Amino acid sequence: MRKIAFLLGIGVLLASCGKTDEYTVSGTIDGVSEGTAVLQKVGKGGTEAVDSTQIVDGTFEFSGTVENPELHLIKINDNRMPVAFFLEPENIKISGNLENLQDAEIVGGKLNEIFMEFNNSVPSMDRAESLQQEFMAARESGDQEQMQSLAAEYQSIMQSQQEYYRNFVFENTDNAVGAFLALNMANSLQMEELEELLASFEENIPGHPYVQELKDVLEPMKKRKAAETAIQIGKEAPNFTLTDIEGNEVSLKDFDGKYVFLDFWASWCKPCREESPNMVKAYQQYSGDDFEIVGVSLDKTKEPWLEAVEEDNITWVQLHDPEGDVANEYGVQSIPFTLLLDKEGVIIEKNLRGEALQEKLEELL
Repeated sequence: MRKIAFLLGIGVLLASCGKTDEYTVSGTIDGVSEGTAVLQKVGKGGTEAVDSTQIVDGTFEFSGTVENPELHLIKINDNRMPVAFFLEPENIKISGNLENLQDAEIVGGKLNEIFMEFNNSVPSMDRAESLQQEFMAARESGDQEQMQSLAAEYQSIMQSQQEYYRNFVFENTDNAVGAFLALNMANSLQMEELEELLASFEENIPGHPYVQELKDVLEPMKKRKAAETAIQIGKEAPNFTLTDIEGNEVSLKDFDGKYVFLDFWASWCKPCREESPNMVKAYQQYSGDDFEIVGVSLDKTKEPWLEAVEEDNITWVQLHDPEGDVANEYGVQSIPFTLLLDKEGVIIEKNLRGEALQEKLEELL
């Protein structure tokens, strides 16, 4: 029994000596003697206040627990520029000057070492700032040649910085700093590149909120890719069912055996409305057993849609997609967006307008 008690005691002692999720953040800021320091977490929807404390003789301290290391800010009084750092289970010390908190020194934690390394190694930062000033001076003096030269140099620096950013992310898929930076450039990546990054992050830091956010960015990309594949010329258009003006359910398949001009539009879309006379002309000339126009309105409510139908003398089939579900399935990025389908529902043309539509229908019908 004494042996068991001894082993249990050793277990408790080892557990108490292990790494916990507790943090302490202490700061010393020159240029301020009192006020309030606010600790904020940077999240998907913006910043969220986590804690606040009083500044005494230019110093402050926060303590608590953190489940996942994430980017945080400390805002001093009403100063617009906060201190940015990664809150992790460490003793973190911050020292800086109120006038340039962006240059505050942060000591403590592996992630903050990585974050500081990233910020301090961005190529040509000073030159980029001076170029902006020189460009403004050249513009004021009307020196076009100098403006072009400075713009070219600035563009070159921006390209090198983007390459640096990208390389840094791909070399840091084992930590939250890399994941945070990946989130900020995710929309500029190809879907396959983001999938590669995400797979590496999931292997190294599974369950981190940044990894989930990367998944959230990837999901619509995959849906767009699937939609682009589904509506390639030569593919059968995906079937769908929507309600018409009278509230009846109508499916695309209902028009098999006819050429179908599928038109995604909305009452508020000026180019869509400008195209209406061409479509009226085409419908008057070719509607019948072999041809039908199917309009899909993306208006959120019925009233403006119905008003536009009446104003534009639209007499062809009109369906309502207020939530944009069908538009998303078809990968519609902008309107008007049109597809011409053959009698078997296979896509044969995209985005025909005006004379191009008339010529194609004349060829077919």
